[in-house]
Amino acid sequence: MPRKIWLVGLSGSGKSTIGPILARRLGYRFVDLDREIEARAGESISRMFRRRGEGEFRRLEADESARMARKKNVVVATGGGWMARRDIDRASGGRVRVWLRVRPETAIHRLSREGAEARPLLAGSDPEAALATLLAAREAAYAEAEVVLETDGREPEAVVEVALRSLRHFAAGPQADGEGPTAGQQES
Repeated sequence: MPRKIWLVGLSGSGKSTIGPILARRLGYRFVDLDREIEARAGESISRMFRRRGEGEFRRLEADESARMARKKNVVVATGGGWMARRDIDRASGGRVRVWLRVRPETAIHRLSREGAEARPLLAGSDPEAALATLLAAREAAYAEAEVVLETDGREPEAVVEVALRSLRHFAAGPQADGEGPTAGQQES
């Protein structure tokens, strides 16, 4: 099993929900990168965006990513834009990236439970359109993930089961038993 698993995808894809379950099943530590940044900054990300700007958030994101890259036996939930940041993605080597793919309308439905306005890049009159725009801009980067999992219409435990199966196949390599996805392939 890979020792460093980084969950990537849009806000609302399930990273903060799937991550703790996956980590528990593996006996790994779960880290929510955004929560680590908030703890370090002493304020919420939305407040940080308002007071200090996106640049300061991105600097802290790079610092925390570098710190997490040195850890083992960890499942890291990244922010929605993390994968599109080539500088921090490449600096976080030795990990398997798992794209939790979700449709924007599903993500907005999930986020509405917590308030999409808490997400700085979605704070506008049409958060679903904003999320669709973000997906279009980030999709090529997300597609570079070693494992791709659909989350639409699936309960978290079901996504974790597929993730575990996919990660085992990935770690064993495509020649292991001829089943499961290889790098960048989707598991349904």
